[in-house]
Amino acid sequence: MATPLVVSDVAKSFTMHLRDGIKLPVVAGVSFSIRAGECTVLGGPSGAGKSSILKMLYGNYAVDEGQIIVTHDDGLIDLATASPRTVLAIRRQTIGYVSQFLRTVPRVSALDVVAEPLVERGENREAARDK
Repeated sequence: MATPLVVSDVAKSFTMHLRDGIKLPVVAGVSFSIRAGECTVLGGPSGAGKSSILKMLYGNYAVDEGQIIVTHDDGLIDLATASPRTVLAIRRQTIGYVSQFLRTVPRVSALDVVAEPLVERGENREAARDK
């Protein structure tokens, strides 16, 4: 089975420009891989950097160090160095992201929320739900 996502030695910090440029380390040395079809949990206490890791995987946060390799269009792309257009293409075709602060629509199941991007690309609703 292919490994569509490999995270290698990723680090991220934030600079507080209004506080004399203080650097706040968020995560360092993050490494893991996920295979197609694998169910994975990113766990840890509040403030450990889970959301920051997910935002780096989606390309919302830049990576200070390391690689995030994703299988996309039968090739391997490093999200840490990919162009903005490539990141957008990966978001459209390969990676989805649902924020923990999602404003849900009443009576719409989580399954339908996750299937919606496939439906928008022309996939049959039932097939999208199955995927």
